[in-house]
Amino acid sequence: MSLGFKYNFLLPLLAHFPQKIAYRLVSFYGRLSIQSHKETRGAIIDQMRSVFPELQANELERTADYFLCMVEREALDTWFFKTRKTPQQVEQFIQLENFHHVTEARKAGRRVIISSGHFGRFWMAGVGMRAQGVSVGTITRDGGETNEHGLPEAEYQYRLKKLAWLQQCFGGPFLVEGDLIRPIYRALDEHVMGLFIDVPYAGDKNGCVTLPFLGKQARFPLGPAKVAKRANALIVPFYVFESRAGLRSTFYPPIDTELLTEEEIMRQLVRLLEMQIREFPEQWWLWQALPLMQQSGR
Repeated sequence: MSLGFKYNFLLPLLAHFPQKIAYRLVSFYGRLSIQSHKETRGAIIDQMRSVFPELQANELERTADYFLCMVEREALDTWFFKTRKTPQQVEQFIQLENFHHVTEARKAGRRVIISSGHFGRFWMAGVGMRAQGVSVGTITRDGGETNEHGLPEAEYQYRLKKLAWLQQCFGGPFLVEGDLIRPIYRALDEHVMGLFIDVPYAGDKNGCVTLPFLGKQARFPLGPAKVAKRANALIVPFYVFESRAGLRSTFYPPIDTELLTEEEIMRQLVRLLEMQIREFPEQWWLWQALPLMQQSGR
């Protein structure tokens, strides 16, 4: 099935179905599509095997297949979240756990950055937060005026549409990575900003730090730590988990960055990320990027 058919017909059509039926159907579509993602599936299995050598082949295959189906559910979210705006509607999608870590910090006048890995259907946390009256912004690699990453045209147009809808729903600014960073400090006065633990890449002006990760050393960009320290902001880690019961976004106790070094901040964030991956390996998006992270960490 072509990407154009998927993004322009299938997913918009499924969004008109009742929620549970729509997500069951898109999961079924994901299972049918697994054979067209053999290379991706094989790479994910190889990397998971390097971290979990005790797992049997069928367990690794089942975990990789779950991930590929989750990718399709995350894509369907794009059409569902733009129509779910009241707290009651959003509760059909996602529950916020320990959200008081964010709201109490904001009431106390603190700037707040929420931070997560590329894990689960992470965008939906912002949908839930906005429904509770908290606007959210972020920095994204997508959203530029040109297709710099060479994506298939249908994928590129889908991502532009997704980011536009997300920004409208979140209520905060979406800044493009590589542009001037100063607007994020002004944005933190009015909005919560989301920054993610990403892979290292050439030209990152913030630098990287090498940390233990999944049994080896790996490098991580210092961006979230640098921004938090310069802005005197708290970092509230969060993770979105999916299960048969639905989505749950868990917020963790704030990290007060004032007295910590950038490396200490990232060490705490990366340690929490590793905990989630070890418990729910099927929900981490960056298995294919793990060799790049580890190669950079040598």
